[in-house]
Amino acid sequence: MTDRSAEDFEVESEIACELETGTVCRSIDQAETELDRFLDHLDDIDREQRYFERYGTEHHRASPMEPGELAAPLVFELGNIRSLLANWAFVQSAMSIDDPDMLILDYTRRMMGFLLFHPSPGTIEIIGLGGGSLAKYCHRYLPEASIVAVEIDPDVIAVREQFFMPPESERFEIVCDDGAEFVARDPGRCDILLVDGFDKDGQPAQLCSSEFYRDCRSRLNPGGILVVNLCDDHWKHGAILSRIRGCFGATIDLPSRIGMNRIIFAFRDGRPSDLDALLQNALDLDHAHPMSFLSLADEIAGGVKSLDHGPADGIDSGFDGVQSLSMASLWSAG
Repeated sequence: MTDRSAEDFEVESEIACELETGTVCRSIDQAETELDRFLDHLDDIDREQRYFERYGTEHHRASPMEPGELAAPLVFELGNIRSLLANWAFVQSAMSIDDPDMLILDYTRRMMGFLLFHPSPGTIEIIGLGGGSLAKYCHRYLPEASIVAVEIDPDVIAVREQFFMPPESERFEIVCDDGAEFVARDPGRCDILLVDGFDKDGQPAQLCSSEFYRDCRSRLNPGGILVVNLCDDHWKHGAILSRIRGCFGATIDLPSRIGMNRIIFAFRDGRPSDLDALLQNALDLDHAHPMSFLSLADEIAGGVKSLDHGPADGIDSGFDGVQSLSMASLWSAG
């Protein structure tokens, strides 16, 4: 799920070209331009209602939707873009019809940054299926990994074919269940746990509680990583970050350059410290993936080095007194 206005994508297309190169840059840039047009079209359909659902009473000509009215999943299509909406308020998932496995939303590419630290995971679990962007990408580009996606809403699972999700197999499974209950109850373990679960009202409380994060840590194999997409008002992130840091030895915070998504990497076994390995992994990954891992690695490494050498420009301390870099931050307990 992402939280960005149509205007954001005009800026992000310029950023994408700075981060990506060659064909990758052109394909992502083209997809984001198409997505920009799609969001403009969506706003034209019912701008007041969409903005009301996002911001509340600011737009007086709209009113709260009745329960069940235009409830997700809403599948919208324009040109080469097909999108799954959470109510009118937010884009839950977006797909290029010509290239269904491409990650066209910035936050999904940043979530895949776990590969910089764990390049060959055996088991990946995803809480929140949506349009299946992360599930499809992992299935295609990580052929040695088995993937389980957990989705609470059967209506979302029902539109899976419209988003070209792979058929279930020995290495790909979709489970209809509450993500928090699944993590607590299911006896399995995983190397990577991706949390991108939302409903029409935003981030469910059961997916951002201390109990949930403790269960996530217990579920991870040695060396495992929890990756959380926060998509809400920034003032809500501080409490959630504190809960995650209270359950994990080290975290990396990677705010989105555009919009309100914030990606958190939480490490089961403490702070990753080998920056040379991080950059080498990025170079290796860039040969096998249609996205730039080197840009993410540079961003993360720059944030870690800044923290190691003391305060630098761009640091703020908005979260419970813990320093946070505007680009990337790493905290280690003890």
